[in-house]
Amino acid sequence: MPDEQPLKRWFPRRKVSLPCWVSWQDRQAPARAVDVSYAGVGILLSEAVDVNVEVLIQVPEGIQLRVRPLYLERQNSESYHVGCKIEFIERGEQQWMNLCYVPRW
Repeated sequence: MPDEQPLKRWFPRRKVSLPCWVSWQDRQAPARAVDVSYAGVGILLSEAVDVNVEVLIQVPEGIQLRVRPLYLERQNSESYHVGCKIEFIERGEQQWMNLCYVPRW
């Protein structure tokens, strides 16, 4: 077998645990960001969000992201894991880049 490289993400995820606010349609709810990358963010939310809506996520340090939910997984009886693709960084682009940075060794 030739040398095979395991598949790697173009933008690797970084595990975090940050409080955030999630807004969609006429709703707003507290959440927790659990992983971040330059292209996406994973959040834990106490209620289900429709994956066909645009969502606004506000993270500490003045970061505001406009995202599109891609999938919704029930974690347990109290929370949902929502995987989102970043459509636009409305505020705090440099802070977001710093937060997502994963050193390559």
